[in-house]
Amino acid sequence: MGLRKMIKNSSLLSENKIQKVIVENFDEIAPFYYKLLSEWTNSSYETFQDIDKYLIILYLINKDFDYYIQNGLVESYDTFFLYDKSLELDRINIIEISKNLIIPKESARRKILRLEEFGVLKKIAKKIYIDRSAFRLVQPKNTLQNLCALLSKIAELCEKNNLINQSKQFDEISNEIKNNFTYCWYFFLEFIFIFTNRWKKQVGDLEIFSVGMVIMWHSLVTKSYEANGWNFSKWKKNKILVPETGVNTMSISEITHIPRPTVVRKLNYLLKNKYISVNKKKLFNVNMQDKTLTDTIKLQEKNVLSLSHLIFKIFGQINIK
Repeated sequence: MGLRKMIKNSSLLSENKIQKVIVENFDEIAPFYYKLLSEWTNSSYETFQDIDKYLIILYLINKDFDYYIQNGLVESYDTFFLYDKSLELDRINIIEISKNLIIPKESARRKILRLEEFGVLKKIAKKIYIDRSAFRLVQPKNTLQNLCALLSKIAELCEKNNLINQSKQFDEISNEIKNNFTYCWYFFLEFIFIFTNRWKKQVGDLEIFSVGMVIMWHSLVTKSYEANGWNFSKWKKNKILVPETGVNTMSISEITHIPRPTVVRKLNYLLKNKYISVNKKKLFNVNMQDKTLTDTIKLQEKNVLSLSHLIFKIFGQINIK
C-alpha cells in the first residue's frame, strides 16, 4: 500500500475519556504498558549500547514522519521499510537535539560522531544522510506488537465503558497501524520523547530508568504488588509490602544488556533515592518511599495524559469510535 490521505477524526471519543479509563483500570493496563516500555528501553540500549544514541536516530527519522503529517499523507509499514532508502537532511541541528532530547550539547555532538563512525549517519559533500542500515536497526517489530497489545486492551475497556461502539482485536489493530504507519509512529515517537525526557529529568539518565523498569516489570509479573496495585497514588493508603521475591543484579544485566558494573552503580542510585529495596537474598524490588513516591505519582499522572493523547490520535486514525 502506497501513500494515502490522513483520515479526518470524527470520533466522539475524547482524550479526557480515555484518560479516565486508563486511570480507573490502570492495574489491568499496567502489564501491557510496562512490557511495552521495558522492552523498548532494553532493545534501544542493545542497538548502540546507549539509549540516547538510539533516541537521536529516532528523532531524525521522525523528521521524515513529520513531513507526511504536514502534507496530510500516510505510508504503510511495509512500504516505508521496503524501499532501499536513505533520508537526506540539510543539516543536523545539535542545539535542537540537545534541547529536545535533554542531552548536553557537547555530549550530543560526541554521540553524533559515534553514530557516523557506526555508519548510520553519513556526510556526503555538505549533505547528511541517515543510512538505510539505520532504518533496519530501528524497525519496530516487537514494539509494534507490544503497542498493539496495549491498544487492544484499552479498546476493550473503552467498549466495556460504552465509550466506543465496538473494540478491535489485536490482529485488526496491528493491520490498521501498519496501514497507517507513518501517522501512528509519528505520535508514538512523540510520546517516547516526552516520556523519556520526564524520566531523565527525574533520575538523571535512561540507563537508571532501564534498570528500574526491569525491577518494576519483575514485581508486576510475579504479582509481588497485587495487594497494592500499580496506580501509585493508592500506595499512600495501602500498606506497602516488600516480599521475599525479587530480581538479582546478574539477571538485570542480562535483561537490559547493560554491563554488570554499570548496573551496580545504577542500583545504588535507585537504593539511595528510595525507588527500590533489597532483601537478604540480594534480590531487588520496587519500594518507593517519601518524596520519591510523591514525585513518581506526579510523573505517572503526566505520562497517563501523554498516553491518552497518543491513543486518541491512533484510535481516530484507525477508526475506533
